[in-house]
Amino acid sequence: MIVYDGTYHLQPAGPRDLETGPRWVCAWRVRIINLAKSRPAVRHLKPTVVIACQTSPKTGLTSCAEGVGKKISRDFNLDVKRVLWIEHIPSNPGRWHAAVFRPKDSSGPDIHYNIQWRPATPNETDLIKSFVPDIARHCS
Repeated sequence: MIVYDGTYHLQPAGPRDLETGPRWVCAWRVRIINLAKSRPAVRHLKPTVVIACQTSPKTGLTSCAEGVGKKISRDFNLDVKRVLWIEHIPSNPGRWHAAVFRPKDSSGPDIHYNIQWRPATPNETDLIKSFVPDIARHCS
């Protein structure tokens, strides 16, 4: 079941950035799927799937997870340990990649993550196929 289908934007960080113009504003098409609702008879290790692809012109940011992943996780109350995060990475078009989140040592209430990427497995690609035919056209 699709629980969100829309665009997330990364805006300039502060007033100085706004004065110089939003040169690095990025946008990602994001679709969030709850597998537990779409396939309730199956027990999922990662019941939530986030699928994203960059829709704005290419920038220095490489992924949605790195740019607005924390905001998306907070907005939808996602536990990244139970999320399959899949993206088209701009530097490697035509292929899906999965994020591996590893917590960093941090102080304070916020958890920060190192994100490493790996090619999506055939099982992961098969899992998302029915949810992404229209997204894939915009990600190549």
